[in-house]
Amino acid sequence: MDEKYTRNEIIRIFSKFSRLGLASEKLNPIQAYKKIDMLCVARRSRLDMLAVYDTLRLLRLNGEEEVLRAVYEVYFEGVSYRSTKQERGASILRLATREHCDDRTVYRRLERARTLFERVRENEGLIGDT
Repeated sequence: MDEKYTRNEIIRIFSKFSRLGLASEKLNPIQAYKKIDMLCVARRSRLDMLAVYDTLRLLRLNGEEEVLRAVYEVYFEGVSYRSTKQERGASILRLATREHCDDRTVYRRLERARTLFERVRENEGLIGDT
């Protein structure tokens, strides 16, 4: 059975990545993998965190700084355990205003990050694993 992540599940995964303190640190891949292994007990959680880390690295390598900035501003900045849709919407409007673009542009950038995360996670062939 081919299981897909929902948008809200991906947002929660990105938020968890930030809550674990992995978003604010400049770690090389080996340090990041060791820290993720130490912080996450469940195999699926470890794989999700590794996929977020790899997604951020791919975005950086591809030169997609606008997408990275959107992820950091909306999903990582001031993240609480239960960030609401309204808080994310306010962050999106702030970022759109600061970057002089439409809020739909920010939504498309976030969608790009979520799509890339799904591709990274699916390429492992482990989405159905628990």
